[in-house]
Amino acid sequence: MAFSLPSTATPLGDPAVTARLGSCDATVVRKAVDELLADPKTLQEPLILFYAASGERMAGRSEEAAYLYLAARLRTSRQILFEKGDRPQLLSVMLMTVGPMVMPILEADPELTRRTVKRVIEWDRTTIDPFRERDEAKSGEIAKKLEAIDEGLTHLPDQLRDDPARVARARQALDGYERQMKDSYAQRCGPGTLDPADAEAAAERIKRAAESLVRTNPFVVSQAGGEVKSASVDTYRMGTSRLPTRITVSVSTANGRAFYAEVDAESAITPERKLGAVKMSLVCVTDISHGHRDARWKDVCTDDPQARKRPAAATNELKPFDFAADEKARQNIEKKSVCRFADLKLPEQFSVFAAGAYSGRKIAFQIDQSGHEGTQIDVAVNSPDKPVVLMLGAYEPTIWNIGRTPQTRIVAVLVGGYHRQAVAGLEQSTPLVNSTYDNKGPCGYFYVTSENLAPPNHLSNRVFGRSVDKVFPATNGQVVIGEPLVAGTMLVTSGAVTPESFHDRNAPIAGPAGLEDAVRKGLLRKATVTDAEAWSEAVLQNSPRRDLSPVAGQAVPRPHKPSLFNAYVVLKPFTYPSGLYGANSATFLIPKGVPKPDGNSGHSSVYDFNTLDCQGVQCSKR
Repeated sequence: MAFSLPSTATPLGDPAVTARLGSCDATVVRKAVDELLADPKTLQEPLILFYAASGERMAGRSEEAAYLYLAARLRTSRQILFEKGDRPQLLSVMLMTVGPMVMPILEADPELTRRTVKRVIEWDRTTIDPFRERDEAKSGEIAKKLEAIDEGLTHLPDQLRDDPARVARARQALDGYERQMKDSYAQRCGPGTLDPADAEAAAERIKRAAESLVRTNPFVVSQAGGEVKSASVDTYRMGTSRLPTRITVSVSTANGRAFYAEVDAESAITPERKLGAVKMSLVCVTDISHGHRDARWKDVCTDDPQARKRPAAATNELKPFDFAADEKARQNIEKKSVCRFADLKLPEQFSVFAAGAYSGRKIAFQIDQSGHEGTQIDVAVNSPDKPVVLMLGAYEPTIWNIGRTPQTRIVAVLVGGYHRQAVAGLEQSTPLVNSTYDNKGPCGYFYVTSENLAPPNHLSNRVFGRSVDKVFPATNGQVVIGEPLVAGTMLVTSGAVTPESFHDRNAPIAGPAGLEDAVRKGLLRKATVTDAEAWSEAVLQNSPRRDLSPVAGQAVPRPHKPSLFNAYVVLKPFTYPSGLYGANSATFLIPKGVPKPDGNSGHSSVYDFNTLDCQGVQCSKR
């Protein structure tokens, strides 16, 4: 079993803090946990405590992990009585991923469990609980369910005391888990490995460096006709160090022609497990995007007869990239980047309206490389009496499709979010600033919900010199900003930029529809009982024989079989569609000789016959 922090599609706390929970440095993990416990937002989103429990467990602090796990389970069980959405599925995921790491600690030691439960109860009584304080919690069915949740925690020590067989099983299982934890730590944190807390940031730096190399490389510039208009990472292949090794950069030219540059990256890891020198090499350019390449090709630069390589004299040169100099240059750029609209002249009277949601309605395609499903929010602006400044924000990748009544004047639009935000329907003459976490925009990132009012207000004061006049939450991918619309009102919208123009045609269709599409294309087929048995047999044949005597009347235990619910066999090179979370997760079996799919498998379980490695929720059953 591979241990790692659980993954969700939800923005649980500050990403920088949650990344530090995966650090190999126990001190870093401890500080991150302290920050989470001191953050009031954690009480609103107790799922984050599961992350903290996982981090402490991998850092070797078993009792702290048990305490945080029980606190997370208690508060999240209360939360889902009031907040549905994907919370029940996410709780199930956490119980299946973090639970097997922590529960044997408690089950193997009833006295430790008694101390831990007492500690959790004391914390619970002295810490604000936003769910218990709701009016619905005071009486009726909800009150009974809350009482049952509390009793479940209180009775846990006695249940273990009265079930010595369960304790014995847990103690036996715990020995195996401890060995696995040590093996996992050695793989994650041994010499030459990058600290997991730094992996995402390091990967981003390498991708940005690849873009920088491509924009200025003479060979690429010549292929672009003398000018590279833009260069952005299209896709990349990860190495064993969890860093990009081959990066495909999409290049656009001044005349509208696009092609792709292939860049190799060789990364050195310092003794402190930090990213050191990176040597980057342009291998070739090709006109074929990643999604349209021949599945039989191992390397487009070698197998594409039309691929264009640099002159032979320069082919094997590796260009060292100085990250220290790059960081200094980036900081200088950030100092010059100001969160403002250039040359914007605001009228004497205007309204600042904010609108948004965590996400819009799901659409059948992706708009970025985040691995998250694209969403769309249709915006109708009706403010006939006063000009309007719009602040639009969502967490998930979102297209804002803007329309206005004929009497409405939109003065400026500030759009923000965590993942990519795109604006359609807006007149091109309207000033627009797009600032997200992913694009490292000058205004940072924000998103707008009725529970997240302070950040947009602070930003409005900073940019427009006044607070937001009114917030309009979007529901079901729609929002009316300003006055209510009269039935039959026609909206003015620009056709210069349409929602469809943001369709990333190299990305698979999102969610379950993407899996059905892959079956039709012959990339996947439905898994059968034979496939599940083949996995169990392969694991059995490749497992070391245990020196144990057979027990009369009992069959030899066999390895865990993959679930066949929503299960697929991968037949050809394949990219996971986005959105494989919660109820949309799947099971994938990768036969020998078939490459591991690209993209994000979400909450899915992946059984790889090439390595006999299992990753995902169901693997905890092994």
